[in-house]
Amino acid sequence: MKKNMIIYGSYEGIQIQAIKHLTQILLDTTVEHPICVSADKYVEENACRHFFIGTKESNPYVKQLSDKELTHKEEYYIKVAGDTVLIEGSDDAGVLYGCIDFYNKYLMKAELTHTQAYFKDIYSGVFEDFEYSAYPATERRGLWTWGYVTYDYQRYIDNMVRLK
Repeated sequence: MKKNMIIYGSYEGIQIQAIKHLTQILLDTTVEHPICVSADKYVEENACRHFFIGTKESNPYVKQLSDKELTHKEEYYIKVAGDTVLIEGSDDAGVLYGCIDFYNKYLMKAELTHTQAYFKDIYSGVFEDFEYSAYPATERRGLWTWGYVTYDYQRYIDNMVRLK
């Protein structure tokens, strides 16, 4: 199995959460920590699967690899081609939502094949090509606890982030 390498453009604000979320996804699905490196310190490694994440402004590799024009707030674009995964956001929140939906829209579908071998080991070979872009249909969203007391706010907020 190839090592996974996350190449990020910015390690501040919401993009920190995007990096942490993608790192946790890869750790959970491969049981191995991915290599995380900033774009300015990145050196191409052929034995790795590359995850380029960020905005066009924060990550020069995202700008180089993406020809998609993101025009909406919190919009994101996911492109998988061989051993290269691009997760681009129009802003920091878009990067986070792209990392969340990389798992929801790509990894879950690729792993759960509903064949005789129920779970497919997608990390042993090359990823199948995939493209997906989305943005929130509602600009203003809020949280509602249905009148219940929330004792663990951190877990509650983390869950709301996963639900976008």
